[in-house]
Amino acid sequence: MRTRHISHQFPTLMNFRALLTSALLLPACAAQRASTAPTPETTASTAPSAQGVTAAPPTGLQREAGPIGTPHPIVLQTAATDGRWVVACQAREDTDGDGKLEVRYGQHGDTRGDALAPYLFLEPGEGERLDDFLTADPTDRYLVVVRGGSLRLLDTYTRADTELAAPGTFPESKAPRSALPVSFSRDGKHLLLVVLSGQDKKATAFLINLADGSRREVGHGPGVLGEASLDPEGRWVMFGVLTQDTNGDGQLTWPQLKTSLAPRGCRGPILSYGQYGYTGDMPSYVFTRVSGGPLVPSDDMLLPVGDWGLRQGEQGALLVEDASGQRTEWVPASCGARIIHVDLEHQQLLVTCTAQGNALELHGARVHQPLGLSVEPPSQRNGLSVEPTRLYPVTPMAPAQNQSLVDLATRTVHPVPMPGEVHYTDGTRALVVQAAETGAPKKLWFLDVATGEKRELGPVEGYGIQAAGNLVSIQGALVDLSKGQLLGKVDGRLEVLDTQGRTLRTGSLGGRVAPVGPLQWTPAVQPGGQQ
Repeated sequence: MRTRHISHQFPTLMNFRALLTSALLLPACAAQRASTAPTPETTASTAPSAQGVTAAPPTGLQREAGPIGTPHPIVLQTAATDGRWVVACQAREDTDGDGKLEVRYGQHGDTRGDALAPYLFLEPGEGERLDDFLTADPTDRYLVVVRGGSLRLLDTYTRADTELAAPGTFPESKAPRSALPVSFSRDGKHLLLVVLSGQDKKATAFLINLADGSRREVGHGPGVLGEASLDPEGRWVMFGVLTQDTNGDGQLTWPQLKTSLAPRGCRGPILSYGQYGYTGDMPSYVFTRVSGGPLVPSDDMLLPVGDWGLRQGEQGALLVEDASGQRTEWVPASCGARIIHVDLEHQQLLVTCTAQGNALELHGARVHQPLGLSVEPPSQRNGLSVEPTRLYPVTPMAPAQNQSLVDLATRTVHPVPMPGEVHYTDGTRALVVQAAETGAPKKLWFLDVATGEKRELGPVEGYGIQAAGNLVSIQGALVDLSKGQLLGKVDGRLEVLDTQGRTLRTGSLGGRVAPVGPLQWTPAVQPGGQQ
């Protein structure tokens, strides 16, 4: 199981309501009067079958190192970790009529000069122009795009191109922080789709099984649906609904974030932006199991854990509740638990017991285990950590100076043998950046808690982390984590990295002007960059 950078956290229920301003969908609902909506009509589009596909034939971008795009201003948006596709925006027409092609960057992701348009590249060359690129599934197999006004699902393994929703039958919004009408499960096997039906454009959510193309409606209960998303494990659907005219203007209006952030789509680099509240009504959030069962108000639940809902009892105990309403205590109130990490794979919680000197413990369906150390409590501002990982780094309380790694599979603790910070983990392996004295370079270390191996890889400088397969670019160094080997230095901070050890480079004009294409897959470690 892959582990992302350790600071990446899924916005769980505990901080979900605080992020309601990021839930911006359905501009078609912005002028609905407060009333009971009629029963929705069913959409009849289907998804492609993925049965029988065990290996993906390589795309031209994986086989060749040809140019990606044309010699016009280009802004990279995203790329597959295996290099099979690239999405970039280009300005190929002099839309501002000044006699030249140029795109200048603003401070908040905005661009000035000529208009950018999104392009999809599966082969070297000019690519395919899109109306919009929405998202890719976590496996990078499926892409959701808008072409000719139609919402489409592209299978980059089979090249199947399927209409998810006809023009005008899905929510379209490029408002900053707007929620998308589609979301995938982490394994890329299921897709949740929001469609609009009827003259009043009533929103309804459908769950699509990408293996056979079947879809079924997932009910959101009373109120006007404003957003719907599938949780990463694919077992719950989270709904945002409007049930009350909270601002008293006689309408149900989905909240719009007031921000200086540029609209979604073809953004440039974001240096900064501000948020200034929102306009519209206050939504409610409810959850439902994909397998069926009652709607659960978000106020009643911390987050989903498998098919259970995690709750906090009145006295502070942490409980899980099944679909029938039966509750089981996982962490007793006497612990005074603060959750550090939710281990979904092993159905357990890593917690600090504040009533016991911040003692570190594991609790779950089949475990109640002290881990023998006290740690610094987590920052509540960051929400709950739920990203899949086997190793989780913690910082013991003084006088200990080094971090420790909790192996969630074996439920053991492994002290990190050098001072520094764990920056990346995958399986039983970790990369640690050791702080150095003033003026001296930092040192990069490789650890494997299963074998006890530790190895200094060399000095590092810079910032940023990119990972693709076994390769990790960290602070100016490229590492093969499967071998614990430093492959060499990389120039600057990589925007993307693929599993072949390639990156996309452009000849940049520097400053705040977009570079001129085309892009090119090139080795991240240049000749002479070996150490």
